[in-house]
Amino acid sequence: MARYIILLLVLCTGSFALGQNAHGPDCCCKADYIARLQKQLGHLPPVSVLSGRTGPEALGDTDVIHHDLDIEIDPSAKWIGGHNTMTVESLIDNLADFRFRLSNTFTITSVTVNGVAISWTRIDSSTVEAALDRLYDTGEQFDLLVAYDGKPSGQGFGSIEFTSQGGHPLVFTLSSPWYAYTWWPVKETLDDKTTADLRFTVPDSLKVASNGVLQSTTPVSGNRLTFHWKTDYPTVDYLYFFAATNYNYYESFFSYTGGTMPVVMYIFPSDDTANNRNEWWKMIDILGVYGDLYGLYPFIDEKYGMAQFSWGGGMEHQTLTTQGGFWEYITAHEASHQWWGDMITCGTWHDIWLNEGFATYSEALWFEFESGTSDPSQLHYWMDVRRPGSVNGSVYCYDISDLWRIFSGDFTYTKAAWVLHQLRHVVGDEDFFDILAAYRAAYEYKSAVTDDFKAVAEGVHGSDLTWFFDEWIYDIGAPAYRYAWTQHDVNGEKFVELYVRQTQSASYPTFTMPIDITTWSGGSDTTHVVWNDAPTEHLLIPVDSSVSSLEFDRDEWILRTSLSTTSFVGGPPKIISTSPAPGERVVFGTGAGTIEVVFHKDVNADASDFTLTGYFSGERSFDFLYSSAAQTATLTPVGSFPADFYTLTISDSIVDNSMGLALDGEVARPFDPEALPSGDGLAGGAATVHFTVLPPLWQGSINASLGGTANSITVSR
Repeated sequence: MARYIILLLVLCTGSFALGQNAHGPDCCCKADYIARLQKQLGHLPPVSVLSGRTGPEALGDTDVIHHDLDIEIDPSAKWIGGHNTMTVESLIDNLADFRFRLSNTFTITSVTVNGVAISWTRIDSSTVEAALDRLYDTGEQFDLLVAYDGKPSGQGFGSIEFTSQGGHPLVFTLSSPWYAYTWWPVKETLDDKTTADLRFTVPDSLKVASNGVLQSTTPVSGNRLTFHWKTDYPTVDYLYFFAATNYNYYESFFSYTGGTMPVVMYIFPSDDTANNRNEWWKMIDILGVYGDLYGLYPFIDEKYGMAQFSWGGGMEHQTLTTQGGFWEYITAHEASHQWWGDMITCGTWHDIWLNEGFATYSEALWFEFESGTSDPSQLHYWMDVRRPGSVNGSVYCYDISDLWRIFSGDFTYTKAAWVLHQLRHVVGDEDFFDILAAYRAAYEYKSAVTDDFKAVAEGVHGSDLTWFFDEWIYDIGAPAYRYAWTQHDVNGEKFVELYVRQTQSASYPTFTMPIDITTWSGGSDTTHVVWNDAPTEHLLIPVDSSVSSLEFDRDEWILRTSLSTTSFVGGPPKIISTSPAPGERVVFGTGAGTIEVVFHKDVNADASDFTLTGYFSGERSFDFLYSSAAQTATLTPVGSFPADFYTLTISDSIVDNSMGLALDGEVARPFDPEALPSGDGLAGGAATVHFTVLPPLWQGSINASLGGTANSITVSR
């Protein structure tokens, strides 16, 4: 659902200061409200809503296609009466019954199928089972009409409220997460979207705002008006709503390639000032920025708008957000939900971060791109004030019996926003926004779960992201870092050795993350990306010149809980170069007659630590020399050095002379000249590099490829 519940007391005292709040915007959101709400309600939603089943008829057995709602609202009596007709398609053979949700505070006056009265049974306080007039097979449809009336009882965040503003009646709904049944009969699932005709009859002093396009306003007897709204876009039940009061109405337009769309606002007369209207009209620019980032507004054939209600936050009702005040970041948050939450809806409440994390990150994206181009300083500022106050829970919501947990400001909103922020840095800007485009293309007007989004991300990025989703979505915590560094000069080549420790709680995982390391030399800076995936690592970074200072994650792309320096501890030796280099092709007689291996530290090595093997010529013997001063091992093959494809293996039996640590030798890409320095940051691990020797004056090439257990070599000239 949406949003930030901003306590009215906080607003009235003027103490809400986003930039000064260590918890980000959510400390004044749902948390306090939900805590009080749970004490008042003392109950949880029915098991059927949580499990996805209602009993004999499973929720997945049917597809509700369309609602035709026609109700009257009496604000003075706090009464609703009318009917809803659901057009339903059977997805199985022999469907005998259909279950819907409607609160027992209402009297059901009749239930019909295709105009024929049928019997029904109340299963519990929210669930009714209708016995269909016959068995329905796959693909068959029926119209189920439920006539009802009574005084509704609001649940959840105020699923229906009868109140007032400025001395005038105000009635509004907010069904999230599963309380639509408190004011109208619905199936109420997250993966069954519908279209709708919505008719609301109210006293003629009121205006009704709702989803879609207003078809007509019709006077009826008794000084009443019927407002007929219609939406042809698939909509999940909790995103339908109405709000009725003596609104002042304004209309403008959002222009896009090919046309314009109405943009509307419904505002309380008492708050109808130029400043407030101008604040809300920012939604037009916001739609443009999000359109550039996410694709055209998804309900372009209908409208977007905002309607005021007496709630300390906002709610992303499809095509018409309701909002309790005039806050730019909430306007941006709710508008983004039209893409992330409305167009694509979380498939279960476990996956609510797909709604709320996306919308919270969208706030920062709005401020980043508000000027028309990316402003990284704005992005990082707005993400800094959206740091969660606690990281000791998962973004994935395992316990959906608890409203507090579903709408946790720390986990569902801000930590989830940081997941997307970090993913953007992991995959790069181009892939990140391509992922969002592909996600939209795959699930537009549907529902999706976390693994759906993960699969899309992996498909676009071209690599497995299980490591990222496991640690940041499904697990708890965040990393804490301590680091130190020193410099090495080996034969004129310069390196920074970085010592990194993760010091977070033992109950948190070890985090695998790319880390930006910024080095300063002669007044200029260079940013290097290193991968850290162990509790303690030593990472070697080539630099062009001596380094005067170093910054760790300068732009704060990582949701870290702490960062501090520590005393430097030396690490294992690494290979900084080989000659020939990995993957290099050399011609006999031009330096290929010897092989050199250079280490970043002085090591204890002898010939037994090295193996040289030709693909055709087999294992080769060689003379061995090690220079402690140059930290270089030289291998000179005995006898001829024929053209061949060679594999050089360097054992981790090699240790450094200062600490006795084993070689950190892994070479992830043994054919890549840029693969060195070697290592994964930990002591232990042999090195393997491949190179090719070509015969003199031969203008051919040897191409080698190794795949699985089969080796192949092709010679051409």
